[in-house]
Amino acid sequence: MKKHIIYFCILLSQIVACAQEKYNSLFWEISGNGLTEHSYLYGTMHTQDDRAFQFKDGVMEAFNQAETYAMELNMDSLDQEGLLSKLIMDSVYSLKTLLTANEYKTVSDFFRDSLGQPLFMFEKMQPLFTSQMVALRDLEAQQTDALDIYFFKEAKKQKKQTIGLEKTIEQIDAFSAIPYEMQAKNLVDAVKDYGKEEDLDMDTMIKYYVDGNLDKLLEMTTKDEDHEEMSKIFNDIFLVKRNYNMADRAEPYIKKGSSFIAIGAAHLPGKEGVIELLRKKGYKVIAK
Repeated sequence: MKKHIIYFCILLSQIVACAQEKYNSLFWEISGNGLTEHSYLYGTMHTQDDRAFQFKDGVMEAFNQAETYAMELNMDSLDQEGLLSKLIMDSVYSLKTLLTANEYKTVSDFFRDSLGQPLFMFEKMQPLFTSQMVALRDLEAQQTDALDIYFFKEAKKQKKQTIGLEKTIEQIDAFSAIPYEMQAKNLVDAVKDYGKEEDLDMDTMIKYYVDGNLDKLLEMTTKDEDHEEMSKIFNDIFLVKRNYNMADRAEPYIKKGSSFIAIGAAHLPGKEGVIELLRKKGYKVIAK
């Protein structure tokens, strides 16, 4: 379960790979079906690692000429107070009620010794969000902004129309669909597995991302035979439902003019990924 949650926090999603086609690019062109201008689909990753900023030929040209920039959440419309309030668990729950005394001590010691943070500050926060602090601890951060934020700021500089394909409440509700007990177990597992060889290899993940190898990325992050219930929730709520929403909401903008759509890379592939959903609508979507 932990590797599902870690990857969602970084990429904000994932989907099961389609056996009939290999998805081997982050950069896709959308045309046909009566469009007068081409639009583009780009898979992002919430990372500040320099390697993710080494764009292939044509990416920035497509970005620069696009009239509209679409991302998962429009940063201009985020309600941060409302967001924080949604991250708080129901009043009857806390980490101390969800964890055993030994588990709580294990997590508390890790936060104190490895993160320099007292665990009581996160006592009432949904454990899913606390888990990402463990997952992101060793990520490279050469860039000032994460990749998705970089694109957003560039779009603002160029005075593009910037739109969000999702609402904040929809993403929070996806997290809240996971029972607190599962979230708490994930937090304990993340702490216990931290630094072990079998733990999620973030450097390998970055390499697959940079190579545009979405199939290997999916294989690495979606298989979890020990947690079938979590896998089903993850696929149904975090991935498939959100993919349909984003494909539907992107369509009016690509009909209107050239758009650059930058969403988590794992939303792109699969039978119910955004690429296939746009193709089912009649568009030609090809790797660049």
